[in-house]
Amino acid sequence: MKTFLKFSLMGLFAVAVFACGGGVEGDEAKTGDAKKVKPTPVATETYMVGGNSTLTWTGSKRFVGGKHTGTLPIKSGRVEVADGQIVGGSFLLNMTAIANTDLEGDGKGQLEGHLMSADFFDVAKYPNAKFEITGTKPITGVANATHIIKGNLTLKDVSKSIEFNAKVVIDANGVSAITPQFVIDRTKWDIAYGSTDEDSVADDVKDKIISNDIGIQLTIQARKVTN
Repeated sequence: MKTFLKFSLMGLFAVAVFACGGGVEGDEAKTGDAKKVKPTPVATETYMVGGNSTLTWTGSKRFVGGKHTGTLPIKSGRVEVADGQIVGGSFLLNMTAIANTDLEGDGKGQLEGHLMSADFFDVAKYPNAKFEITGTKPITGVANATHIIKGNLTLKDVSKSIEFNAKVVIDANGVSAITPQFVIDRTKWDIAYGSTDEDSVADDVKDKIISNDIGIQLTIQARKVTN
């Protein structure tokens, strides 16, 4: 009985302090096998992503409620434009700088450290994530969106195609792409917290309460490269 209670409390403590992902608002991003990245047309204009570009994330716990929020820096990136449309581009995300924004002190440090550990993103082995644009499609009648953006998201060396909506503006000042929050299932990139050993009470509790979904909202600002 003491062993049972010990593992149960450990599982619940892990949920309370470290839980990430799930139950967040936003449309689920269409996910599938990675797509081939086509060469961009010769007559393209290149726009470099600036430091004011951001990725924000939201995670939550199933059944018991509660959320965590944070940011992830865009390390570098470019957007390729031809005939007034985005036709390519890629972004590197600095996984070693995952930041939590809703906690302070030890709780903040513990959560960030756990997200960077092998339980989640294993940043010591995989310091960068990557998103490559494979195509865009204009849409109408959708709130806060003008295009569907398609691309390959690579996390921990696992690549999957995803599609999400974005409001895209291309003008003399550059390229702006802002997404409503959308949701991805982290387990599709083999990001699963802890063991699946059914004999472990701690893991059983943990896996049933920590949901898999992560909410993502992107703000991309890029400036045209001039010679």
